[in-house]
Amino acid sequence: MLDLSGLAPQIEKMAAESRLDIDKYSSKINNAKSTFADFDKNPSLWLDKINSHNNHFFVAFPQGRISGVFPLPKAFIPYTVVAVDGSQIDIDTHEVALYYVLNSGRIAIHYGTSELPRMDSASRLFYKDEDLYKHGENGLVLVQGDRIAELRLIMEATELKKLIIEHRKEGVPLVAFMDGRLISWDRTGASRKDPSAFNAPHFEEAFKISQLHRIPVAGYVSGSRTSLVINTLRAKDCVKTVMNCANCEFKEEKDANCRMIEGIRDTTLFRDMLKLGERSCHFYGGINCLSAESAPLYRIGFFYVNVGSEIARVEAPDYVLEDMDLLNFLHWVTFDQAQKGMGYPIALQEAHHFAVIKSEDKDRFYHLLRRQLARHGISLKVTNKKLGKNSRIF
Repeated sequence: MLDLSGLAPQIEKMAAESRLDIDKYSSKINNAKSTFADFDKNPSLWLDKINSHNNHFFVAFPQGRISGVFPLPKAFIPYTVVAVDGSQIDIDTHEVALYYVLNSGRIAIHYGTSELPRMDSASRLFYKDEDLYKHGENGLVLVQGDRIAELRLIMEATELKKLIIEHRKEGVPLVAFMDGRLISWDRTGASRKDPSAFNAPHFEEAFKISQLHRIPVAGYVSGSRTSLVINTLRAKDCVKTVMNCANCEFKEEKDANCRMIEGIRDTTLFRDMLKLGERSCHFYGGINCLSAESAPLYRIGFFYVNVGSEIARVEAPDYVLEDMDLLNFLHWVTFDQAQKGMGYPIALQEAHHFAVIKSEDKDRFYHLLRRQLARHGISLKVTNKKLGKNSRIF
C-alpha cells in the first residue's frame, strides 16, 4: 500500500524540477535544429571526428543528405502484409514444474485480392534440461529473462520466414513486419567495432528468401527512444580533434560543449522535419568505414516516417534500403498500415492480440498442466509463497 501523504511533497518537488527541465529541453531542441540545418553544408566537420576513432560508434551515418525528405510514394494495390509478435510465460520456480512457454502471433492480410486473412498463433513448451539450464562460471544455472527473450526472437524469426514462404504469390507484392527492433543497437558491441553488433543473425534465413523474391522485411519501432542521429550531430560540438567519449576528461561535466543537445531523441528532431507521410533518408548505425570482407551480411539500417500519430522508426536490412523500389514499397505500406490501424500498423496490432498470453489463458494452461502431471502419477505441490500469493488471510 502506498503512503500517499509521504509521497505528496516528493511529487511536488518533482513537478517543480520538471518545469525547469522542460525549459532546458526546449533550448536543446532549438540547438539541435540549428545543427541539423548546418550538417549538409559540410558533413566532414562531423564525420571526420567520428570515423577517425575506434571508441565512438554509437552514432548514425546518413546515406545521402541528412536533411533529405522523401514524400509518400504512390499506392501499391494489391499487396500482402505478414507480421509476427511474441510473448512468453517465464519460469516460475514456485510452480509444480520448471518450464517456460513461448507464443508467437501470426498474421497475413491480403489487400486487393479475395483471400481471407490468416490470424493465429504458434505456442511451444520448453521443459527439457537443455532448454532450462546453461553453463555458467559456477556450473549449470537456470536460464534468465534475456536468454528466454532471445529464444522468443528466434521463434518469431522462424515463424516470419514460414509466413513469407506460405503467403508469397507471383504478382502480389508482400511486406513482412515484426514488432520492435531487428537488433539491439548494443553499445558494447559497437565500441568493440564488432560488425555483428549491426546485423540481425536470427533473421538471416528470412532475409535470404525475401531478398530472392524482392520482399521487404522490417522491424517497426513505436515510441523509439534512440538518439543515434543526435549523437552524430553532437560530434561538431566536441572540443577534441577526434571523439573519444570513453576516455574524455569532460565526460562528467554537465556544461560540456558536447552536451548542448544531449538527451534529445531522434523522433523529437524529425517531428518538425517530416510532414504527414514523409520519411527521412536512411541511416546505418555504428561503423561507417568497413571493407567488403568485414562488412556484415544484411547490415541493418533505419529511417523515420511520419505516420500521423508519431514519428515511427523502421529498421530494415541493406538489400531493402539500397533498392529504391523496395524502399518506396516499404515506406508506403508502413504508412498505409498505420492509417488502417489508427496510428499503429493493423497487422502488428493483430499479431500482438494473438501473441499476448492473458491471465485466463495462463489459468487454463496451469490447470491443464497440473491435470496431466497428476494423470501420470506426479506429485503436485507448489511452494508456500505461491499459495500465499493466490490466497490471503486478511
